[in-house]
Amino acid sequence: MIKLTIDGQEVEVEPGTTILEAARTLGTEVPHYCYHQDIGIDGNCRICLVEVNGNTDKLTISCKQPCGEGMDVKTESDAVVKARKGVMEFLLINHPLDCTICDQAGECPLQDYSYHYGSGDSRFVEQKRNKRKKVEFSDKVVFDGERCILCTRCTRFFEEVRDCRPIGVENMGGKSTITLGPNGPIEDPYQLNIVDICPVGALTSQDFRFKQRIWFMDFAETVCPGCAKGCNITAGAYQGKLLRFVPRRNPDVNKSWMCDDGRLSYDDYNITERTRGAKVAGADASFEEALAKIGELVGDGSGVAVLASTSDTCEELHAIRTWAGKVGVTHLWHGAETWEGDDFLKEEDATPNTAGAQRLGFTPVPTEAPSLRGLVVAGDCPVPPALLADLDFLVLQAPVAGELGEAAMVLLPGLTRVEKKGTWVNCLGHAQKVQPALEPGPGVREDWELWRDLAGEDWTTLKAVTRAMEAASGSSSDTPLVASES
Repeated sequence: MIKLTIDGQEVEVEPGTTILEAARTLGTEVPHYCYHQDIGIDGNCRICLVEVNGNTDKLTISCKQPCGEGMDVKTESDAVVKARKGVMEFLLINHPLDCTICDQAGECPLQDYSYHYGSGDSRFVEQKRNKRKKVEFSDKVVFDGERCILCTRCTRFFEEVRDCRPIGVENMGGKSTITLGPNGPIEDPYQLNIVDICPVGALTSQDFRFKQRIWFMDFAETVCPGCAKGCNITAGAYQGKLLRFVPRRNPDVNKSWMCDDGRLSYDDYNITERTRGAKVAGADASFEEALAKIGELVGDGSGVAVLASTSDTCEELHAIRTWAGKVGVTHLWHGAETWEGDDFLKEEDATPNTAGAQRLGFTPVPTEAPSLRGLVVAGDCPVPPALLADLDFLVLQAPVAGELGEAAMVLLPGLTRVEKKGTWVNCLGHAQKVQPALEPGPGVREDWELWRDLAGEDWTTLKAVTRAMEAASGSSSDTPLVASES
């Protein structure tokens, strides 16, 4: 271990740790543009300069300099402050003054650093250099050359993370610009990540462009519902409508990335017609009447199966399992959807909690399913047509009834994947917290509450369900069903 001092605070770090990373462990954020922890070090923007061992004549770029034993580092000395102001002045020389119409406004490091570290005025009286604007790099990404500060995060993402080079730097000096390669538009299925990592408004998403100002939006830190990888995301909504998904860093799952398919799936959850309230035999009924009817239909549970969605949370699945155990239903199956996966993040399993369902005792529908008199479908999952043959009754609990709802003796509302709260376990075995990005509105109850009432349990909160699930499942630290509080 190496000991050094940063702004008067002693810190101990592993050999090879850079000054910038060491400062972070103390809660000191050194400004930076070109450095990105999941891409690597380039050292071209020069705003992360710090003073080392009192040397004011030659400041050090903290993103590249490894910590040394006994170093005395200052991140806010007079020399450092002056240098940062100079760097900011050069970066803003040709940058257009269009913050009011820029999509990055409100979440732009260039704005933030200009306010915190800039001089507050400009000495530049010459004509700004004009570059190409509104360049379509693809049907998903638009580039504005005048806003670009040439940090090269975008080009290095493709080179270092995706092992390809659809874009690069063209020309030299003040004429340098990011440009498309000779093979035309970017086709990489992870290309929208360059919009996230661009520290200015040079790269924007065709989908989100001019859609909404971020300070008017509501955000939820949650998990992508698109596949079993469980990429951590921030979901953004405005007035009850989802507008975007963007990745949220988790070094153990998705680092800082997500696939374009998962990112653009947000609109699938902006449903206009959904199941509200309960129905029995096609007629409106109270929840109490509907649950009583389910109890009457299921009886002793013989010849009845439960088919649960693997987008249900672990807490919801535990509540279903508890009810099934009490009424004698022994067939607990899960239904997962699939799409085309890849060898990076996108899993073939297009549902987020298959691993959690399996740990709770739900198994795939057998190839030769036994004959059934009744089927209870819980959640938005595909139902094999063979299961529907010769049924005496069907119970459906889902956010959208669809054609299946017409055949249901009892129909109950359900939450969409972005309205749930609880735990999903991804394909890597990580239990992750899910937070609702939207509210379902009237006539919809929490899924776990419906199954709790059927089971006759006294759980009053989701935490009570979680505790009961932990106790019943006996999950260990090696196979957790509950996300940690950290």
